[in-house]
Amino acid sequence: MTKPTTEAILGRKASNIRTLNTEHPTLNIDLVSIRDVIQFSLSYHSCRSLCIGTNFFKAFIVILAATFLYFKPLQAQSLIPIHSGLEKATSLYVTQNEIYIVEQGKDRVLKLDHSGKVLDTIGGKGSGNYQFSKPVDVDATNGLKVFVSDFNNRRIQVFDRRGQYLSSISASDAFGNNRPYNPTQIAVNGLGEVFFVDEAGNYIRRFDLDSNLLDEFRISSEINSVDEMNVTSREILILDKSSKTIHRLSLNGNYDGFYPAEDVKALFASESGIWKAYSDRLEFENRSKQKRLIPFTSEFEAVDMHVLEGVVFILSADELYKLSISE
Repeated sequence: MTKPTTEAILGRKASNIRTLNTEHPTLNIDLVSIRDVIQFSLSYHSCRSLCIGTNFFKAFIVILAATFLYFKPLQAQSLIPIHSGLEKATSLYVTQNEIYIVEQGKDRVLKLDHSGKVLDTIGGKGSGNYQFSKPVDVDATNGLKVFVSDFNNRRIQVFDRRGQYLSSISASDAFGNNRPYNPTQIAVNGLGEVFFVDEAGNYIRRFDLDSNLLDEFRISSEINSVDEMNVTSREILILDKSSKTIHRLSLNGNYDGFYPAEDVKALFASESGIWKAYSDRLEFENRSKQKRLIPFTSEFEAVDMHVLEGVVFILSADELYKLSISE
């Protein structure tokens, strides 16, 4: 008897999967991923059991169970608000003890503890040290220095963990001739190197710990907008909401590919994988391409997110939430 193909199986069972998705939306079974599971099953030595009509449904149940393991769906979760009343918040970063939030509407950075209590504020409207004009992003990767992109003042201000001003990375310091730039998204890697997007020149620039320019490269033409940037030890990941894509760049700027990002609101990348926030759920995909879905009990418009030790911190324009998860 001829062995059934993946297409034949999907043709017979796709409607059943769509019915399951309709009746049980938290399952969110993906036909593309179930195709992968079927292809694996067909390559396995026991695939001949699929040829027996009476055993087909049993085989399909096995495939469906494998899909559950692939996605690891959880019950819907309630987001817990821990700080409210923000005015046009745009970015957050979480360290072991503190949370930093850019509150662009008030031209300042808030420093909170993990319960959402305000510990300190940095900034206010202006162009001097400790002042901002349209701050966009914050990063405090090593926990010792805090980097804030100060868009209209054309610089990145650097503070210590106590909020004391240390220095600024600005065009005149790095390049001479006062070549202007406007920093937006910023990310600091494990070595303390600072990557930031220069919107004025459509470049990504990379500095060392002492604010010396290490590299600069023009942003690939495949990228329409840089709405968020994360840097790991392997690559640069850019959320491009305009093209509904997460772009992958090497650390020296070569274009390495992309992930689909339909309706993704916020992105967080770590060495273990990628977290994506949608309006109704979180999705995590590890380096082995295994996915995990965490649905929300209500819809939510995220602008940024951070994951640290089993806790997801999610920022909207006016409120900060957290959600405990099991790793």
